[in-house]
Amino acid sequence: MKALVAVVICVLTAAPVAGASFAPKNAGLVRTAARLSGLPVRRAVTEQTLSGRRYDAALASAAAREYPRSLRNVDESLYARLGLLPSGAAVQLTPKTSASRAWYDPRTRKLLLRRAPAPQRRHLINELVHALVDQNFDLRRLRGLRGRDRDRALAADGIVDGTAALAADLRSSTVRGTPLERFLQLDSSVSAGRALAAELRYLGGSRAIASALRSFPRTTEQLLHVDKFLEREPALPIGVPARVGRLKLRAVETFGELDVRSLLRAFGVPGAAAVAEGWGGGSLALYVSSEGQTTAALALRWDTFDDATEWRAAISRYVGSAFPGAAARECPPLDGCWSGASELAAAALGTTSVFASGPDAATLAGAVLKPYLTL
Repeated sequence: MKALVAVVICVLTAAPVAGASFAPKNAGLVRTAARLSGLPVRRAVTEQTLSGRRYDAALASAAAREYPRSLRNVDESLYARLGLLPSGAAVQLTPKTSASRAWYDPRTRKLLLRRAPAPQRRHLINELVHALVDQNFDLRRLRGLRGRDRDRALAADGIVDGTAALAADLRSSTVRGTPLERFLQLDSSVSAGRALAAELRYLGGSRAIASALRSFPRTTEQLLHVDKFLEREPALPIGVPARVGRLKLRAVETFGELDVRSLLRAFGVPGAAAVAEGWGGGSLALYVSSEGQTTAALALRWDTFDDATEWRAAISRYVGSAFPGAAARECPPLDGCWSGASELAAAALGTTSVFASGPDAATLAGAVLKPYLTL
C-alpha cells in the first residue's frame, strides 16, 4: 500500500500558481481560505447580501434545478419501497447550507449571505473554499450529475464539501430524525470527504487534494477508501431487466457503498460500515405494473462471497426494523420472503444479491438474479 501511494502521489499534477485578484470586502478571508485549503485565488469572490426571504428562495431554486420534480417522484417511490417513508409521503429536502447563512452559488459564481445575524467565520471560510474549488476546477461540471449517476454525484460532492470542511474545521452534525432524514443526512455528511481530503493531504499535501478535485472520485467506495481512490477501482457492472411479467422498468439509479451504509445505519443495523465495505457495484431500480403499482429492486454485487454472506445476514435485521410486522415465509429458491404492508423478497447468488419490495417482489428478485446463474 505504501509503495502504491508513493507512486501515485509522485505523478499528481501540480496545483496552479496563485493569482492576485481580491474583492476588498472579503480579501482577508479569501486569503485565509486559500492558505487553509492550499487552493490559489484566481479572481475576486463577489458577495451579495440578501434578505432572509430572497436567500431562502435562491437556495430553493438551486435545489429544484439539481433535484427536479421528475427525479424526486422516482425517489419518493423508491424510498417508500425501502421502508424509509410511508407510501405517498413527500420527500422534503432542506438545502444543507441554509443554517450557515452563507452559500456559494456555482451557477452565478457569487457568495450569497443571509442578512442578520451575520454568518459565522468558519462557515464563510467553508463557502469561500467552495469558491476557490470552483475557480480552479470548475464546479459547473457537476451540473445535472445527480440525475445521471447518483453514486458518482455523491462522491464528487463529498470530496468538494470535505475539502472545504477540512479547511474550515467543520464536522458533521449529529444524525437524528426519521429514517429518511437520517438516510439523507448520512448520504450528505462531510465526514467521508473530509477524511479522504485529510488522508490525501497527509500523503501528498495540497497537490494530492488537487488531484481529487481535478478528477473527482467516481464512486463513494473511492470516497470512503483512499486506496480505492488511488487505484481508481471502478464499480462492477450490474444490470436489471427491462420487463418482468407485468412489471416495466421506469427508472434505475446507481446505489453505492455510501448508500448501503446509510440505509443500514438509518435503521440501526449493527456493523453497517463493515457490511457495506464489501460493496462492488449496485443499482436501485423502480418498476411500475400495468395497474400503476410500484416495485423496487436493490441489486448489489460484492467483492467476495463472504461479503455477500454478510449482507444476507444483515437483511433480516434491516427488514425487521424497516418493515415492522412483516411476517417471514419460505419461498425457495430465494433466501427469504416476507408478507405485510409490502411484499418483500431477498436472494443471493454467489457474489450477487437482490432485495425486492412491492407487488411480485419474489418474481422480480428471481429475474434480476437469472443472468448471474452462469457467472
